[in-house]
Amino acid sequence: MIPELEMYRLGFYVTAVATLVFLGWVAKKPAGTRRYYLPAPIVCGTLSLAYFGMSVELLRVMTPSGQPLPMTRYIDYFVATAIMVAVAGKVAGATRRQLIAIVVLTVGWVGISLGRYFLTGTTVLAATLGTVVVLGALIYMMVWPVTKRSGETAGERVLLYGKLRNLLILLWVAYLVVGVVSRQGIGLLDAFGGIFAGAYLDIATRIGFGLLLLRGPDAIAHLIDETGSNGGSGESGDEVTFTESSDDPGTDPDIEPAD
Repeated sequence: MIPELEMYRLGFYVTAVATLVFLGWVAKKPAGTRRYYLPAPIVCGTLSLAYFGMSVELLRVMTPSGQPLPMTRYIDYFVATAIMVAVAGKVAGATRRQLIAIVVLTVGWVGISLGRYFLTGTTVLAATLGTVVVLGALIYMMVWPVTKRSGETAGERVLLYGKLRNLLILLWVAYLVVGVVSRQGIGLLDAFGGIFAGAYLDIATRIGFGLLLLRGPDAIAHLIDETGSNGGSGESGDEVTFTESSDDPGTDPDIEPAD
């Protein structure tokens, strides 16, 4: 059986290679579009750094039950999961309020999931229920309001958002199950099983997200056109035009100035 730190090191190697591949792929995109594809290597890169930190036992803490918990993984979750959700929302054409809502729910879900490991007794059950409720609210937002909003965009964006949404939701549910049955949870999985399952989900999420994003150029092109037509603000209908006042007779454009 592979030792724990060695598995983290292998995870670091795999995600580092994926990050470099995605960076090379982004570099081949047209210059004006590259920043829209950068989330693909970024979310892989943050995971790679997290696994490196886990392999050297950086920010490794102990839960009340005496189980080790790598905090670098959760730092990555806070950053990368919020990025992936925000990108999916932008592809769908979500409103600003919807974007804020799904990002806040994402951060709340990760935070409650992390906090659960430091609780004992009946509070663990309450925290577990909290993670289910928050994740349910996040899934609801992604499946109904944001999906409905995506229907107002181009067909390519509807398709890309659907793929990103389905990938994220499927793996989020898997994360919830693994978190509950892991050694830090109720202990149904041993160290090897928990680490392997967690690493598989981490890598599948990031590589799957990156591949979907980088292979959706038509959807991204439409998003770029929409963003450009809205002045880069992502909102429309709020433009304010400033004109000179005509209340002052001295500045009336119909009056010729005296010689």
